[in-house]
Amino acid sequence: MIWTIGECLYDVIFKNGQPVWAVPGGSMLNVAVSAARYGEKVCLISEAGNDRVGSMISDFLATEGVSTGFLERYSGNTTLALAFLNEAGDATYQFYQHAPAHAPEFPLPPFRPGDVFVFGSFYSVNPRNRRNITRMAEAASAAGAWVCYDPNFRKSHLQSLDEARPLIIENIRLADITRGSDEDFRLIAGTADSNQVWDFAHKHGCNNLICTRNREGVDVFSGSIVKHYDVPEVEVVSTIGAGDSFNSGFVTCLHGMAKNELSVTFWDEAIGRAVIFASEVCRSRENFIHRPGDAFSGI
Repeated sequence: MIWTIGECLYDVIFKNGQPVWAVPGGSMLNVAVSAARYGEKVCLISEAGNDRVGSMISDFLATEGVSTGFLERYSGNTTLALAFLNEAGDATYQFYQHAPAHAPEFPLPPFRPGDVFVFGSFYSVNPRNRRNITRMAEAASAAGAWVCYDPNFRKSHLQSLDEARPLIIENIRLADITRGSDEDFRLIAGTADSNQVWDFAHKHGCNNLICTRNREGVDVFSGSIVKHYDVPEVEVVSTIGAGDSFNSGFVTCLHGMAKNELSVTFWDEAIGRAVIFASEVCRSRENFIHRPGDAFSGI
């Protein structure tokens, strides 16, 4: 099973000042849906309001084959995210948060060896969520599951960086694999240079690092392996969900593997699939890869 924990919300996307489409979103929801569309067993651990939007999201997840057994429904409205696309397809966001002040006490998932537990974004450093994040990451690791972390830290969170950085560092320590963008690390570590990012992350307990650099490719650091991967040029419709689907492609390769040294062959396959997932999402209005048979996927 692939387990993801994070917020779920509804994205309303604007272009040239007008709303042009809307879709369920949230970083870990995006990871979950792409993995489920690829054929993996996936569960999203999250929260949604008991309003119509929350029901739309719950119904969507069920239709996509993502388990909603750990989806808590609270009394109130589901979070909305307004995403404003620029000409390059990159987004800035405005959030309308409605979640309760206190997080639910989620039950611990029945983690097994070879499972993957994925967490990240601001949800994972929000103090209200720390107990759930840390106990689940520790339980997953103790059970022999892989733990993957994506900081996904954006400029809109800069005012909270001093409080968030120690928690980001703790998350890096909790994870077996950290995947972040050069933009993330420029804010968190004060550098976008991959080698310096690796020095920062490794110092804080990271054994496997993936640094994605948009059109400049992907850098991997894993034990004695240091490798760069180029990425293809694509015609971008929207970059929303691209990093999340990169994560999804990667964890579908990782899922089921025993915890031993990751080989160059593994990294070649996993990064290759991750890049395909991300490239497809960049060409789409959705935050996830296409369903099999719906359209060209290249997978």
